Amino acid sequence: MRSSLLVCFSALALAACVSSPPPEPSAPSMMSSYSAGSSFSSSAPSAPAVPHRDASSSDLVVRPDLVCVPFVLRAQHHDPKEAVKLLEATVRAVGERFSAATQGGAELAMLGASSMLVALEKDGDEDKPRYAVTVDGSIDVKLPKEADYWARARLVAALSEASLLAKPKAREGKAREKEPVIDASFEPPLLKVRDPEAYRPELLKRWTERTRAFARGVESNGAPLDLVHCAPPAGITQTPLSIEQVGLSLAVNCQLDVVRKAQ
Repeated sequence: MRSSLLVCFSALALAACVSSPPPEPSAPSMMSSYSAGSSFSSSAPSAPAVPHRDASSSDLVVRPDLVCVPFVLRAQHHDPKEAVKLLEATVRAVGERFSAATQGGAELAMLGASSMLVALEKDGDEDKPRYAVTVDGSIDVKLPKEADYWARARLVAALSEASLLAKPKAREGKAREKEPVIDASFEPPLLKVRDPEAYRPELLKRWTERTRAFARGVESNGAPLDLVHCAPPAGITQTPLSIEQVGLSLAVNCQLDVVRKAQ
């Protein structure tokens, strides 16, 4: 007689720097030609809340060795090729600022790009199109192994400062109307592991140990459990817990079969 029991360990989902959807351009801009999408309040901040960090859902907790800042830029222009030129110059300035904030340790990686028609504006008797071109990327900074908590905290603070600059002064009148609009948004610094695959052997080892312990706990002498029908393991997911900890999880789906000897 055969019966079966499905063993499934679910992974925690996390959007990594290079795979997460880019944020909408809404944060304060970084250059004099940017438009600011949000404002700051001068009122005193409330008392900080103690963060809740739960590593129980992670299979393995390790130290992060990479911090990244995902960002998105959007330019509106009547000529989409000119918008790309504006964005290229803006990205260059962004990279220089983050490089200065990290003493040359920042690496700029561009990812996605899109262009779409957003309006038709009257120009005499003709309709003049206006396009929105969007690019996104990430600022990546390696974390040395010897970097302690305070070194990491200073880096996170420097990256946050580089992301949020003062609201630009808007031009007035027709000069403002003709000025191309460039919006920017930066996500908070995200700590992660640069090469999570290096931990796959340890994650598989821990999964095997837990599965065998579970099998020993539920099987009987007359019905031992065998591990069969395993699907290929999925990718490793990361959950940032603090600037000193990242939780790694690996989803493995296997079937435990109870096999009884024929009488």
